[in-house]
Amino acid sequence: MTKADKGDGGRPAGPMSPAGSVLWALLPLFTIGLGTFAVLGWAAWWLQQRALAVLSGIALAVTVVALVMADAPTDSVESTTAGGLVSVVLVGGGLGATFSVRRRLVGAPLAREALPSPEEAANEAVLADARARRELRVHARELLADDPGLARELRIGRPDLPRAYDDGGLADVNHVPAPVLASLPGMTPDLARQIVETRESRGSFTCIQELEVFANLPDELAVELADRLLFLN
Repeated sequence: MTKADKGDGGRPAGPMSPAGSVLWALLPLFTIGLGTFAVLGWAAWWLQQRALAVLSGIALAVTVVALVMADAPTDSVESTTAGGLVSVVLVGGGLGATFSVRRRLVGAPLAREALPSPEEAANEAVLADARARRELRVHARELLADDPGLARELRIGRPDLPRAYDDGGLADVNHVPAPVLASLPGMTPDLARQIVETRESRGSFTCIQELEVFANLPDELAVELADRLLFLN
């Protein structure tokens, strides 16, 4: 987890568990105060809090003083007393600071993502397939406009013929048999038969409006089938 990850309220989500945060807060005690500056410095960096950075700097200065005093002769009462006071400041002050911010370093429990029901998953799969087939139809129409010869070779709009190219379910009204037309959404066998009979009697259709006029295709069905039908000569 990084500082960029956000928890509730927009602040950085904590990197620790509750138990881990307690152990972290006790580090000034475990290190006899010598690690206080590092503990506070890390918390200041993670929480982006200037006050903790200042405390970390103070703790570092006190730590340096403590190390210098450790090298001094220890036979004087003043030196011993001063050393004890430094340790108390580093340990006590460090514990006070770490425990005051500990909870802010605890990450919120990860919410379990709700799994979709089998019905929802099935619907999503069907929806994805329908969208993919729509894209195939768009690409097939673009190919037909750019290279009609290649489109004819690929048998775009001719699911009644053997072919390998998937055009997403297009149907060439002027060439496919009635059963192919009848398989289209909303199309009935009677309407499909009427289209074929009209095609044979008056010739090829040029647009879907002619299907409405000459083959009695309902307006609402014409709108529904607009992206499924081709009118090739």
